[in-house]
Amino acid sequence: MSSSAGIAFKDWQAIRELTATYNRCFDQSDAVGWAGTFLESGRLEIVGQGVTFTGREQLSDFCRSRGWGILHMTLDPAVTVNGDCAEQRCNLLMFRRYESHERPTLLATGRYSDRLVRTEEGWLFEAREVQLDASIGDTAEAST
Repeated sequence: MSSSAGIAFKDWQAIRELTATYNRCFDQSDAVGWAGTFLESGRLEIVGQGVTFTGREQLSDFCRSRGWGILHMTLDPAVTVNGDCAEQRCNLLMFRRYESHERPTLLATGRYSDRLVRTEEGWLFEAREVQLDASIGDTAEAST
């Protein structure tokens, strides 16, 4: 859990569950579910690559374009909450999965920096910025 004093466990848990939903939906090509982890005006930026997707329609289109075969793992979350706003930092491991069930290969590592907003539906991403380390696998396959 975050070292920040005063963060309620239920907020930390809800933000981590949102992050897990983001990962699962993208990895299962559930574009609507994945885009639904963002506010309507939410934004994903791949830092240093000049790539930004804004709004659920662009986000959904991006997810659909990636297809099946990515496996996201986010680790070591640091979460701070200030009222109805929050920030999260976490590490990323991204793997390529194969339909033949051969061993997954590591594509990339990196870090997410997130801004979140508490809504009536719960916590949602306002913005996610992902900074990828040098891609390990084929850069054409790397996605977030």
